[in-house]
Amino acid sequence: MSFITIFTPTYNRGYTLENLYKSLLKQNSEIEFEWVIIDDGSTDNTEEIVKLWKEKNNKFEIIYKKQANQGKHVAINNGLEIAKGKLFFIV
Repeated sequence: MSFITIFTPTYNRGYTLENLYKSLLKQNSEIEFEWVIIDDGSTDNTEEIVKLWKEKNNKFEIIYKKQANQGKHVAINNGLEIAKGKLFFIV
């Protein structure tokens, strides 16, 4: 089986990340995955929301990093540096 990285660059999208989180929780595939979130300087409650999810017993690892606002292209490059998966999907 392959290990994959689900990658989410985000900026002030705490209100909508929950939809993706719930979808990832519903995955019943035997493929292991991690969720890498790069927060591009959000000023909303994104960091607090993700912290609560990380404290739960998820079937997958959540890796969260906050950076100063530098744009999506920098967030993607930083996500690639962190990712451990053989496959990298931006969602």
